[in-house]
Amino acid sequence: MKKISIEQIDIKNFSRFGNIIEKKNASELRSINQGTTTRYHNISELDLESKNGNSSISIFSGLPRELPVEIKILEKHPVASQSFLPIQNYDWLIVVCEEKNKVPDLSTLRCFHINGDTGITYNKNVWHHPLLVKKKQDFWVIDRINDQEDSFINLKEYHFTNNETRFINL
Repeated sequence: MKKISIEQIDIKNFSRFGNIIEKKNASELRSINQGTTTRYHNISELDLESKNGNSSISIFSGLPRELPVEIKILEKHPVASQSFLPIQNYDWLIVVCEEKNKVPDLSTLRCFHINGDTGITYNKNVWHHPLLVKKKQDFWVIDRINDQEDSFINLKEYHFTNNETRFINL
């Protein structure tokens, strides 16, 4: 059984895949609303408006997968970035990897543990596993939509062969 170890996410080990959305990563703090609110400014930039798409906020409701978790599919969004912000304060996981010859480079697969008060933005064109939660959990998702185009324009999937499947033990 090929296993993927779980790493704690930080700016350095995740930077090639996207941004970590948490207060400490703000570019600056601003006092707004007559001094009653602190704005944690510009934590994560988004790339959503290309190819006639529109910015959208949705809610994804994730369910835990059977253990050990099988990693047998990856996806990427070549046209736009995608942000996940947990609504409940439950820890969660992401799996990402680099690309080689237009497909996932499975030798670079990484699994990151993310605290429940932290969100992430995947850069466009980053291979990642669909939502992975440890318990039933909802997320605000900010991404690009264009209901007038075929889904394959901004969604590419890679299905593992049997010998490529990896596992995560929680």
